[in-house]
Amino acid sequence: MGQTGQPHPLYGDAVDVRLHGGILHLSGELGSGRERQGIIAEAQRYLGRGIDDVDAHRLTVKRHDQRRGLFDQTIIAAFPNAAVADHALEFLRQHRRLKPKEAGAVTSGDDPLLESVGEFATDARKALDAGHGLLLTRVDETDAFEARELLDEDTRSIWTVVTPPVPANRAR
Repeated sequence: MGQTGQPHPLYGDAVDVRLHGGILHLSGELGSGRERQGIIAEAQRYLGRGIDDVDAHRLTVKRHDQRRGLFDQTIIAAFPNAAVADHALEFLRQHRRLKPKEAGAVTSGDDPLLESVGEFATDARKALDAGHGLLLTRVDETDAFEARELLDEDTRSIWTVVTPPVPANRAR
């Protein structure tokens, strides 16, 4: 579970863990019922070891009002150099809650990945010319906010651009 008051080691700020009066309070929003059950089971392993009970009534599952698979969005993130972009790409691929449809580090202005971003390719090429490393990822539109947040805040990109959504069958 990690330390109370700290981000969860796997789910980060999506889950808040607090201990009060022997009760471990879980709150936040997870992507699936399976994730919710997994974290509750993880917390229950500590019963009898300083934890008297687990309260998970404030731990919810995201409502998926938007239908998945309709639209895709591409996210471009610039980093200080290619090595940092490669590290961010590996971090993105290891993230459990996000499944990119396509992801890659861009190493030159001639990279075929740049063709998928249309007018944004100009800024991407300028970043490459300045010695920055670039990462492009295509995700389902419903995951775009989380992917942007991951690249912008967790890996601390220099800048991040989210392209307008396109129909999923035309994304490539």
